[in-house]
Amino acid sequence: MASIPTDRTIHLFLDFDGTITVEDTGDRMFQTFGSFEPVHTQLLNGEFSVREYYDRSVSLLREHDPAQIKAWAMTMAVDPGFTSLMSWCQTQRITPHIVSDGFDIYINTILQREGITDVDVHCNRLTSDDGRLEAVYPGATESCSCFCASCKRNSIINVLGEHDIAVYVGDGRSDQCAAEHCDVIFAKRHLAAWCTQERIPHHPFRTLHDVQRILATKLVSGELRPRRQAVLARQRAVINE
Repeated sequence: MASIPTDRTIHLFLDFDGTITVEDTGDRMFQTFGSFEPVHTQLLNGEFSVREYYDRSVSLLREHDPAQIKAWAMTMAVDPGFTSLMSWCQTQRITPHIVSDGFDIYINTILQREGITDVDVHCNRLTSDDGRLEAVYPGATESCSCFCASCKRNSIINVLGEHDIAVYVGDGRSDQCAAEHCDVIFAKRHLAAWCTQERIPHHPFRTLHDVQRILATKLVSGELRPRRQAVLARQRAVINE
């Protein structure tokens, strides 16, 4: 069994909507409590940014009671391999993180339901002021024009040491920038198609059980190594930021 250098930490970064959860929980929240269209189609058509989309969508939420949104979030299903993957990371030298352009109101609720309390979460926030919900974007940046309100790339490079390895798991357009800056990529749906188009090496997956199985094999074989293009991309991002 190959060993990981003692000065190197393996970080596992997971998207939330459509990766940890079976459905895109953010989309479902706006569909359930607000008005999903026409703003979502306008976003995809490039009529405004993701942040503008979220601001408009949050303003359209009919239900302003956070407690009811949290109760609804309790009904959302997670990937069947999620809790197993989190438990497995604890037995390995792997540090998990959740990097999402979704919102804490449902992310934290679902994590608590699943008994996941020791994972680092980077996401947008919904605050309630006088009965009105407002979106806050802690990871917003002007140095990146990716398809996010809060840049996932920055959440990644801010926690990585010089010799650390970044593993990314995602499914959508908002994961492209983050994946580009990671060494090992697990992708499905839109992200997998984009990685294929851009000739970025990646592992297709259906569930997080697949991710755990492939990662375990790579740990044993010593195949978890830095990807040169990702290392260079992270260096450029640090300079530009």
